[in-house]
Amino acid sequence: MRILIAEDDEALAKFVRQGLESEHYAVDVVADGEGAWTAATESEYDMVILDLSLPKLDGVSVLRRLRLQKPSLPVLILTQRTRVEDKVQCLDGGADDYLAKPFAFSELSARIRALVRRSHLPSESVLTAGDLKLDRVQRIVERAGRRIDLTTKEFALLEYLMRNVSRSVTRSMIIEHVWNLTFDTTTNVVDVYIFGRWQKIDSLRGAILGLGFQRVSDIAMSCGVLNLTPKDAGIDPVVFWEHSLGCALVARHFARKISYPDPGKAYLAGLLHDLGIIVNLWMLPKEFRVAYEFARAQGIPLCEAEKAKLGFTHCESGRLLADQWELSTDLREVVSLHHSAPESHDHAGLIALVELSDLLCRMSGLSYGYAENREVNLLEQTSFAVLSRECPQLKNFDWARLTFELDSYMDEVHSLVHAIYRT
Repeated sequence: MRILIAEDDEALAKFVRQGLESEHYAVDVVADGEGAWTAATESEYDMVILDLSLPKLDGVSVLRRLRLQKPSLPVLILTQRTRVEDKVQCLDGGADDYLAKPFAFSELSARIRALVRRSHLPSESVLTAGDLKLDRVQRIVERAGRRIDLTTKEFALLEYLMRNVSRSVTRSMIIEHVWNLTFDTTTNVVDVYIFGRWQKIDSLRGAILGLGFQRVSDIAMSCGVLNLTPKDAGIDPVVFWEHSLGCALVARHFARKISYPDPGKAYLAGLLHDLGIIVNLWMLPKEFRVAYEFARAQGIPLCEAEKAKLGFTHCESGRLLADQWELSTDLREVVSLHHSAPESHDHAGLIALVELSDLLCRMSGLSYGYAENREVNLLEQTSFAVLSRECPQLKNFDWARLTFELDSYMDEVHSLVHAIYRT
């Protein structure tokens, strides 16, 4: 739920904002009446908390304008004016509630909850999608009667999607409403939150499908490599997630640079390519740990160490999970052949793109927690020859520029993953 606070007392506005954010609301603050009017009319808010003594345009004038423009938007007056005449003027002018300063934050919070109950039809106070139910007032989510625990941002995201079930919403709309940020399409933070919590997929799958996400392949993004990794594996799972997310970003950027026809599929394929590592961690934790330590000690590719110590690689075990999840054929081949693109007959171009992106990440330090002791010439890789046949632009590609651009991608991946999972 998104709230606009119009308050010129900076200390008070900060206090109210922090209190509301601790209760999972998304909050914006403006310090004058003109800013309040502009923000309330140009953006989507669930409620406005309005001071009367605002500079540039007083609160009463803002209230009157809002009632003409947005008659159903809940407005709570928060002011030092305690005269009965002021209360009557505001309530008659369209205010939904009136709270005088000084006030107890617990009372303000209770009044906000009451406004939510009164300002929405019962069916809108409790949102439903199939057997999924979200109570906006009590902030409870249940599926088939079973309670689901969501983080603050997950709850806000699910609420926003369920409230907009009949309309298309863009990533920018979601990021502005839920995160209160200017959206940067390179971060894919929305994808991370929608698809990055595998332990909750049983709860969100029905909601996502019911809310209009038509491409079943997108659900594969819910693999959330970090959350699939066993917490007692002895290996920091974040490094695997960083590598997968980095490979996804690089694959998409690389695809755009060489005019590959589906950069979105390249992103998804990059994100999913190492599913087999998760399988090995779960099914053979001790044996995989031996292979991992061997790879790190020798500075060799992980797949080579797996072959030497396990007799198979994560490509083979990953295919088993990809088949079980019923991923699309091209994604299954990416998972099983991303170290051997020429073996694919129908999807060699996509696999080669992911294989090169994976290699670029590992050579740039975004690997599995260790450095590989070898020099790589990308132009001599078999995957380069495969991709060149599908994308002729690759032969004249500016590798120096891509290497420079990769530095910013590595920094971005580290910042994004640490912001989400390290804090």
